[in-house]
Amino acid sequence: MSITYNFEFDNSKFKTFSDFADKVFEEVMKCGRDIIKRYLKEADEEILATRDKKLYRCKGERSTSIKTKLGVIEYERRIYQNTESKEHVFLLDENILADRIGLVERDMCREISEMACIMPYRKVAEVINSTTGLYISHQAVWDIVQKEGREEIENIEELSKLSKKKELIGSIDTKILYEESDGDWLKLQGRDREKYGTSKEMKIGIAYDGVIYHAAKDGTKRRELDNKTAYASFEAAKDFSVHKEAVIASKYNVDEIELRVKNGDGANWIQKNDDCECICVLDEYHRNKKITECVRDKKIAEVLRELLFSGQYGVLLDTIEAYSNSIGDEAQVSKLKELYSYYSENFDALPDYYSRGIKIPQTRKPGVIHHARLGSMESNVFTLIGNRMKGGRACWSIRGGNNLAALLCRYHTSGASHISANSQTVSPEQMPSAAKIPQTTGKGYEYPHIAHISPANKAVYNLVKH
Repeated sequence: MSITYNFEFDNSKFKTFSDFADKVFEEVMKCGRDIIKRYLKEADEEILATRDKKLYRCKGERSTSIKTKLGVIEYERRIYQNTESKEHVFLLDENILADRIGLVERDMCREISEMACIMPYRKVAEVINSTTGLYISHQAVWDIVQKEGREEIENIEELSKLSKKKELIGSIDTKILYEESDGDWLKLQGRDREKYGTSKEMKIGIAYDGVIYHAAKDGTKRRELDNKTAYASFEAAKDFSVHKEAVIASKYNVDEIELRVKNGDGANWIQKNDDCECICVLDEYHRNKKITECVRDKKIAEVLRELLFSGQYGVLLDTIEAYSNSIGDEAQVSKLKELYSYYSENFDALPDYYSRGIKIPQTRKPGVIHHARLGSMESNVFTLIGNRMKGGRACWSIRGGNNLAALLCRYHTSGASHISANSQTVSPEQMPSAAKIPQTTGKGYEYPHIAHISPANKAVYNLVKH
């Protein structure tokens, strides 16, 4: 396909350079839409000529549109009746324009959902409207995020089924895996607020196989978690554990892991998991913070810290008990009992994993990937969830919060997105062509209703390739 366009501008109509740039942008977007529209028309003509005429009977044309980076492209394509099944199908849509969500092409949906991970829906709409040829409302952005989020959650559900059957094997082989979990309380809205209260804890978990240090220009070192993967949800602890394990298994070959180290704040849903075959460690930040929260006397608090830091955990518990028996302040006694209970219930998790005399396997790349000291969860709670979903009086429904959380975890997971249980990589050369139309059965269409279905960027790639 060879197309030549001639642009003519009246410079007297432009007051500023920005006005001129805006006009050029508008014309280029229009040019792009015309190119795709012409390509779709030619593809539809080719399908008409090469289809199995005995199987597919042409029933005329129907109009539809597709939302792309270039703007809304309106086009017509033929509808066919399958003479065997009596179903009506759009062969152009199903074989060339199949990858989409509603009227919006898939790549555009992915970009919108990624932008929604770092800014509010209304701001995403403003950016899209000012930087592309497309006009979209903040409600449309919300709709796309919900659909993308639901697809990601459904994908994880499929992964969990494979994981239970031991049929899910990740591509990364490592002898040691670090897991950290925590929760973040988010405000609820609507019926969920009435059902669960003003807020609900979103459970968050990450896994990684070590730490990489990068030298900065100022001489400091930046710390990166290698092959970090994440999962977050409002769901119950048992379901959260199953789905998080599936996400991990989609990335790591769990059968090769010799040591799993789990770091948490002592919450039951983190450390008290019956299916856990990990070495549990009480998070250092929460472990130390508990003394500050429960002990009013600074001198006593300092004594307890020294015992904690020196690993004298038995003496620590005896000291807390003795101090609580020696004072008459009921409020302080209650706090000391809380501290004693916290440390006694997590007694085995108090020491660091590298201080227990156990064999610690090497990382995947010794000298490059280093063993972790743990304690990365607090910053990841903010990075994954807090930075986007808290503040600004943000309130969420359970479903909407889960959908966005799924996208946030995908966005902040190292490398590619979670492996799909059903997806396959398709190259431009493998794009369906008109020659393959006779084998198409179609998704079904109830005549005479008109279906509005959008194309994908792959059609553009196929176009510009030639």
